[in-house]
Amino acid sequence: MIRSSLVLAATLLLTTAVLAAPKKAPSPATATTPPASTDPAPADTSSTALNSAPRIGWASLGIYDVRFSTPFGTISDGEFGLNVGGAMNLAQLSPEVPLAAFANVGISFASGGQFFPLTAGGAVRYDKLPVQLFGGLGLSLVPNSAGTNTGVGVGILLMGLYPLAQVDPHLRVQGQIQYHLLTQSMSLLEFLIGIGYAL
Repeated sequence: MIRSSLVLAATLLLTTAVLAAPKKAPSPATATTPPASTDPAPADTSSTALNSAPRIGWASLGIYDVRFSTPFGTISDGEFGLNVGGAMNLAQLSPEVPLAAFANVGISFASGGQFFPLTAGGAVRYDKLPVQLFGGLGLSLVPNSAGTNTGVGVGILLMGLYPLAQVDPHLRVQGQIQYHLLTQSMSLLEFLIGIGYAL
């Protein structure tokens, strides 16, 4: 009887000790960690990323000042006009300055007839500022309905583009100055504003 009581007491003490022992924490090596995501990162379509887009198009309106030099002075006729154009990067002159080809077509509604400046050439861009800078030099042809011969010469295009990220990351507001020095004693100065679109 005493021996049975001692065996029962020892069994109860052993069971209590086992239940009271602290549980061992899992090792860090076997801890459950969430699997790494294999989904590709979304494409960056922000305005900053699109500043370096290889293609850009534009459309503008403004003032066209057509001038003719005569022995008696300069005849100037400033009228409303429109233009459209585009540029595409060809090569990198440096990491921050691409070389581009551009083309531009315009029309001015002068009182003596319409003028159609057509320009194509090379340009450089600088996209690391809040305002993108664009400068081009090309060959200009200016046929017209005013009865004078087609002017041929050099065209210069200077443009600044400011991104409208709140509206569309691709969209820009832009301003241009163009100057065409032409044969037939003619020159053309343009002041334009409009929109651009990066592709």
